[in-house]
Amino acid sequence: MQRTISVEGIGDVVVSKRRNCNSMRLTVHPEKGVHLSIPFRVSYADAERFVFEHRDWIAKTLQAQEQKGVKRLFTPQSHFTCRSTRLQFSPTNAQQRILSARITDHIVTIYYNPQLVDFSLDAVQNFIKKVILASMQKEAEKILFPRVNEISARTGLTFRKVSIGNALTRWGTCSSQNDIILSCRLLLLPDHLVDFVILHELCHIAHKNHGPKFHALLDKLSGGKEAQYDKELKGYNGRILPDKE
Repeated sequence: MQRTISVEGIGDVVVSKRRNCNSMRLTVHPEKGVHLSIPFRVSYADAERFVFEHRDWIAKTLQAQEQKGVKRLFTPQSHFTCRSTRLQFSPTNAQQRILSARITDHIVTIYYNPQLVDFSLDAVQNFIKKVILASMQKEAEKILFPRVNEISARTGLTFRKVSIGNALTRWGTCSSQNDIILSCRLLLLPDHLVDFVILHELCHIAHKNHGPKFHALLDKLSGGKEAQYDKELKGYNGRILPDKE
C-alpha cells in the first residue's frame, strides 16, 4: 500500500506500508527519490507529520547528493559506455513520438525532438536509463551465464538456475532453493569483482547465512582476498550515469 506526499522544496515522498516494518524508516536515494516505510499500524497522517518534521534533513541530504554529482543528467552531449553497450542520441522532427529508442547490437540510440524534449525531467532521465538497462540485461546474459557455469564447475558449488535482473541495491541473491539472480549492473564492475560477487552467491549454496563458515569459504575461494574485494566493491554503486567528461 502506497501514498505520495508532496513537500514544497523537496518534491514527492513515497510512503509505503510494510508488514515486516517495525518503525518508520526514511531513505533518500539519488535515483529512487525519497521514501518512507511505515508499519501497518501507523496512519498516513502520522507519516505525513513525520516527513514534515524531517524535511530539513531530507533537503540537506538531497543537496549533499547533488553536490557529489549523483544527479548527473543524460543530454544529447552525454556518453555512456559499459562493456559493449554504447549510447548515442539522434535528433528527429517527430511530433507524435517526441522521445523513442532503439537497441541494435548493444548500441542504444535515443531519438528525440529538440524542440519538445526537456532532459531535466525525471521521466526523460528514467526512460533513457530504462533503455540502457534493457541493453545491459541482454548483454549480461551472454557474459554472466557462462561465467557462473565456469565458476560453479571449478568450485563444485552447484546452483539450480541462474537469471539476470536489474536490481540497484543488490549485486546478486541466492534463494533457499539455490536459484541465483545477478543484476545486469554487474557489467559496471571490473572482471575480478564480477567473479567475487558470483563466488559470494555460490557460497550461499553451502552456507545460507553470513556466518564464520560462509566467510571462511568465500575467503578461501577468492584467494584470501575477501576483505580486500569486499572493500573495493563498496566503491561501486551500480547507478546508471553518463560518463564523466
